[in-house]
Amino acid sequence: MEPLRSAVLTACMMSAAVGMLSMICAGKALARQMRFLLSLLFAVSLAVPLLHLELPADPDAFLQSLTASQEDTLAKASEEMLLTQTRARLQGVLRDALEGDGMTVDELETDLHMDADGRICISKVTVCCDDFAGANARLSALLGEEVEICVTQILTESGSP
Repeated sequence: MEPLRSAVLTACMMSAAVGMLSMICAGKALARQMRFLLSLLFAVSLAVPLLHLELPADPDAFLQSLTASQEDTLAKASEEMLLTQTRARLQGVLRDALEGDGMTVDELETDLHMDADGRICISKVTVCCDDFAGANARLSALLGEEVEICVTQILTESGSP
């Protein structure tokens, strides 16, 4: 229960700090970089209590004190967080592109994985919409031929598209 309490307290404090820093640094020049750094700091500060890691004051001691299983757990957690965020953003972009072309999108799913080099790869995109040919052409244009695209057409109550 203590790690959860600590994570919630950390989230509250980090949210307050992010809000104050956002108000102080209202300029648009470095807004994206600032938001990225604050998001990264926020994610790490939440992961530490939840993964039962104790951060020493000396950064070198922290790097030396991680066991192989802790390193693996942290790497897997950060990889999964990155894939989840990327999946959500990609689905939003693809949905906006299809709806921008006048299609009604019922469902949109993406399968992502991280290769050995740490690159995020799109394996498959599955979409259910009202324009089979249009969606297939638009997704192929956006993603290329190496991504598997599976489009199903929405059927109306009468059984026709």
